Amino acid sequence: MKNTIKYLAIVALLSTVLPAQAAIQNYNFTGAIDSGFYDGSLFSGSFSFDDATIDNSGLDITGLLSFDMSLLNTSYNFASLSGTPDVSFQDGSFLGLSLNIESVSPNVNFTFVPGSLDTSDAFTFYDTSSGVGGGGSILYTTAVPVPEPETYAMFLAGLGLMGVLSRRRKIEL
Repeated sequence: MKNTIKYLAIVALLSTVLPAQAAIQNYNFTGAIDSGFYDGSLFSGSFSFDDATIDNSGLDITGLLSFDMSLLNTSYNFASLSGTPDVSFQDGSFLGLSLNIESVSPNVNFTFVPGSLDTSDAFTFYDTSSGVGGGGSILYTTAVPVPEPETYAMFLAGLGLMGVLSRRRKIEL
């Protein structure tokens, strides 16, 4: 009995000490344009990236895997982006998106700029073909991940093991 508890404690300790594996990260964003012709317009969307190349040291930049956004009654996706869209981190802190959207209708270029130390100073700006421009703020939030079936299986196995140990302990007493 004592050996079983000792082995469980060792396994639990190792599972917290071993480094986490890289995974696909999903984020949502919302924002408001607060100057220029489109003042008061809201936008929102989501994006994902693989954090495998993020080493939490210095400036880390990784590419986007997906992107969707709704702005000015128009939907944009990954194919709408021009240049090389990416996500920036500084010493492990998420800074934000770096991307450009060249919209045909309306004829506007939108740019997302990451923050310098974190997302608090991330912003967006735009300019139109007629030279009118403006900017706005962005708020990033992590999307709540949906647990994979393996996670539920491990949880149920651990719960079952605790039940067996509890039952065994009652019998021994």
